[in-house]
Amino acid sequence: MPELKQHLFDDITSIQRQMERLLSHFANAKQPTVRFSPHVWVPAIDVYETEEDVVIRVELAGVREEDMDISVDRDHFILRGQRRDTTPPKRRTYYQMEISCGPFERIVNLPSPVDPDGAQASYRDGFLEICLPKVKVDLTQTLRIKP
Repeated sequence: MPELKQHLFDDITSIQRQMERLLSHFANAKQPTVRFSPHVWVPAIDVYETEEDVVIRVELAGVREEDMDISVDRDHFILRGQRRDTTPPKRRTYYQMEISCGPFERIVNLPSPVDPDGAQASYRDGFLEICLPKVKVDLTQTLRIKP
């Protein structure tokens, strides 16, 4: 029986050494030379309110106006588009690759009902800004009593 216990301890010690070698190998492994960005590009969006408007600001560097499709209804803002790769095709060696190209879509629930007909949009320096006037809701109602 003591021989069985010793054999068991030898096995555990062997496994522990193998695990230490494996962890040491991973700890000393060279980092990959190329880092890639996520597969899907999602443009950053700010949404805020003023007293009269809901404002949406979208970071769209490198996206042409003709490559955007904007839809607004009373409660939602939808932006679809595509950022095209404008670099000329030639042989190159990347060391870091984070600028994503391709199609994108953002759907945002608006914090207040808006009037889509009064929307105004501007696109400058890679930022799309859309001002959506809030719907004026009159909560006061006059009631007449029937005789």
